Amino acid sequence: MTRNEFKKHIEKTLSELKLYAELYSGKELPNDFEFEWHFAERIKATGKDNVTELIAKKVYFDKNKIYPCVDLIVEKVTDENRILISGRMAGYEPREFGKGWSNRPGPFIYVIGSGISTAKVNCNSKEFKNMLYEKGLLHYNTE
Repeated sequence: MTRNEFKKHIEKTLSELKLYAELYSGKELPNDFEFEWHFAERIKATGKDNVTELIAKKVYFDKNKIYPCVDLIVEKVTDENRILISGRMAGYEPREFGKGWSNRPGPFIYVIGSGISTAKVNCNSKEFKNMLYEKGLLHYNTE
C-alpha cells in the first residue's frame, strides 16, 4: 500500500469513526477533527487534513512497514466544536497492511471515550451490536 493509499484509508477511517461515535452518542457530531497522540510528548493536529497527515507520519513507514494495532479513541466534542480523538499504538513491529485486530482492514481500532457515550443509547444491546455489524463498523456478528 502506498502512502497516498494509506492516507485515503485514514480519511475513510475518520469518517467511520465519526459515524461510530454518532451511533454511540445518539446525536450528530461536527465534521471537524482534533487529534492527540498519547506519547510522552503530546503531538497534536487540528483539521481533517492535518490529522490525517499526523497519523500517517507515525503509523506508515513504507508499503511493508505499517504499525498493525492503533487505538483511535473518540474522547469528546471540544469547545471549538471539533471531535477530539486520541491515539495509542500497541508495541507490535510494523508489517504489511492487512486485516487488523478489529477484524477490519488496517490497523485502527475504534474506541468510544466517556465524553461521548450517553445513557440515551443502549450500546450493549444485541440490536445495537448487530446494527454496527451491518454498517461495517463491527466485524463479528452477535447472532
